[in-house]
Amino acid sequence: MKIYFARHGQTDWNILRKVQGTTDIPLNENGIAQAHLLCKNLEENEISFEKIYTSYQARAVKTAQIVDEHFHTGYEIVKGLEEMNLGLFEGHTWDEILSLYSEEHKQWLSNKRYNRSPGGESYQMVMERLFKALDYILGKHDPSSDKNLLIISHGAVIMTLLAMKRNIPFEQSHTIEVYNASPIEFSIEELNGIRERL
Repeated sequence: MKIYFARHGQTDWNILRKVQGTTDIPLNENGIAQAHLLCKNLEENEISFEKIYTSYQARAVKTAQIVDEHFHTGYEIVKGLEEMNLGLFEGHTWDEILSLYSEEHKQWLSNKRYNRSPGGESYQMVMERLFKALDYILGKHDPSSDKNLLIISHGAVIMTLLAMKRNIPFEQSHTIEVYNASPIEFSIEELNGIRERL
C-alpha cells in the first residue's frame, strides 16, 4: 500500500498569498480546473486508489468530490487532516505578519517545530494529530495490500511530512514547495519512520 497526499486546488487567498490556516476559503475556478487536472495526472501515472480521505475544509472537500466524481471510489472526511491553525497570522500576507506581529513571528521562527504562532498550533501538534488521523484511516484498510489511498490535505500538513522525510529543519521549511492538486507518494515504511521520530 502507498499513501498519496495531494494539496487541495487553488483558492483566491493562494493567489493573494494570504495565510489561510483554519479560515475556510473555497476553491476558485482555477482550483476546480486543478482538481480535474489531478484526476488526469493520477490516470496518466496509473495511480489507482481504493478510497479518498479528506480534510473537512471546503477547499479540500470540493477537491475530493471532483476526484470522486471521476473515479467513483467514495470519500470520507477525517478530522486531523485539516490545515495548520496559524492563529493571528491568518488572513494576512507574510509581509503584513512581519509588520503586525514582528516579535511573535521572530519567536515562532526560533523553533518552528515546537513553538506556536499566537493562538495557533506548532508543527509538532500538526504532526501528532495527523498521525492520529492516519491511525484511524489505516485501521480501516490492510496496509500490506496493494490497494493505495488518496488523502486530500493542505500545504503545511504535507510540508511537515516532506520536511521529516528529507531531514529538513522546520526553520528551512520555506524551501519545500507543495503544489496545488499534485500527488505526493509515501510508503507505509516512510510514514512509520516519521512516526518513530516524533
